[in-house]
Amino acid sequence: MIVVSLLGIGSCKKKATDPDYCGTNWAPQLSAEINALSTAAQAYFTDPSTPNCNAYKTAYQNYLDALQPFSNCAAWTEQQKNELQDAINEAEQEISTLCQ
Repeated sequence: MIVVSLLGIGSCKKKATDPDYCGTNWAPQLSAEINALSTAAQAYFTDPSTPNCNAYKTAYQNYLDALQPFSNCAAWTEQQKNELQDAINEAEQEISTLCQ
């Protein structure tokens, strides 16, 4: 899971829907998505059945969708925004290869 490694530094004070939302400590804002992704991944890796794979893919996509507002941070450089979007795009490619 590529994007999970982007969690980290700093803190957030605005809502993810604010256009100038900044923050790199995404775990508190994404805790529901992170927990769902972790649970689905664990289930899939324990039992790689099609239903578990589909649940994993859904949880992974929900997590990536929840990351999108972070790319609107007005304080971030274009490079930082591009790096996040590149990581999201790469993770979406990874999702597309699951369950095949």
